[in-house]
Amino acid sequence: MFSGENDGQVNPQNVRDLYADIGGDKVFVNLACSSHNAMWEKNHLLMFAASREWLDKGTVNGQKNVMLKMGFAE
Repeated sequence: MFSGENDGQVNPQNVRDLYADIGGDKVFVNLACSSHNAMWEKNHLLMFAASREWLDKGTVNGQKNVMLKMGFAE
């Protein structure tokens, strides 16, 4: 699951709540500098790479069943 930090259409807390409610293998990504239209915004390549890894391996950054932040300054 992805949630853009600036999403004005879907409340990011609602996405976190949904993540908490579902079972099975899952990953939640809080994507920096992103709105509901993240696929066209600054960090879209991070989202695409994470999605591909999930589809290929069932992990994101080599992890599953975690909540991650991506695109934030270290």
